[in-house]
Amino acid sequence: MGQFAWTEQVATISSTLQALEAQVAQGHVATAGLEDFKSALDDLRLRAWGLLMATSADDYQGFQQRFRIRRGKEMCRALNADLRAGKLSGRHPELPELGAAARDLAAGVDEGQRHAF
Repeated sequence: MGQFAWTEQVATISSTLQALEAQVAQGHVATAGLEDFKSALDDLRLRAWGLLMATSADDYQGFQQRFRIRRGKEMCRALNADLRAGKLSGRHPELPELGAAARDLAAGVDEGQRHAF
């Protein structure tokens, strides 16, 4: 069996999600179909988490830390891109709290790095 094409699969899922977002923005998606898709993605996520846990059993804490940090980076980058592209309103009332949390996180990262050495 050949190597699984992770990059291709991730690109396919991302493309599908973008197409769904465009359809929802235009009001063209049936709720039942979208709920089924979400359930399938939830199942995929949980199964992938299980596979990752099984392959990382020797260093569970390290795996969990890497996973959380990578997910946080993805979320921050996606929010920033959406703000800059106008996909997320710059006037959203929760943005100041998000900014404060981001500043606190940045300070925590700096402090953690100083104590690590």
